[in-house]
Amino acid sequence: MDMNLINTDGLALIGPGSEWFWTALQFTALAITFVAIYRQLRTQQLEIGEQTKLLRSQAHYNALRLSQRAREVLIENEDFARVMNVGWATPEALGQDDWTRCSVYMFMQFNAWEYLYYQHRDDAIPTEYWVGAEAYYGNLVAANPGYARFWSDNRISFEEPFRSYAARELDKKRASADSATVAARS
Repeated sequence: MDMNLINTDGLALIGPGSEWFWTALQFTALAITFVAIYRQLRTQQLEIGEQTKLLRSQAHYNALRLSQRAREVLIENEDFARVMNVGWATPEALGQDDWTRCSVYMFMQFNAWEYLYYQHRDDAIPTEYWVGAEAYYGNLVAANPGYARFWSDNRISFEEPFRSYAARELDKKRASADSATVAARS
């Protein structure tokens, strides 16, 4: 007894009766195409994930460099650090030239704060970095009256929504500083 899995008697690959063959061939080609597309999409997904990590790392580095550069200026120049200490505490005690230098320095700091704000909004830097930066800049503007003068002169240089955010932070910090002063006098 002869047993065949596929009956090839009267098999027609071309012409009438060959429709089953061409249908099976089309199905096979479609299946291979779907597998290839799936593999390509998975590969692209992995590549996008790696590129996202790389971009976040670069954004983090940029944020660090920008925020640290202003501090480096103070470390490198002792005389300028003295001017800044006076400008932070009593900006009205500075002459026009020193206030201009102080104001430009504060502008650098606000630019760094603004950059970090937008990077955080876009999820481009780690949340932990933003939390630290927000606390740092918030405390900086709260502890130093010179920033109120700077902000009144320069807030127009910053666009929304950062302008409103910074104004709220300055108001919030000033209000808490005023409350602490009143409580200390009582």
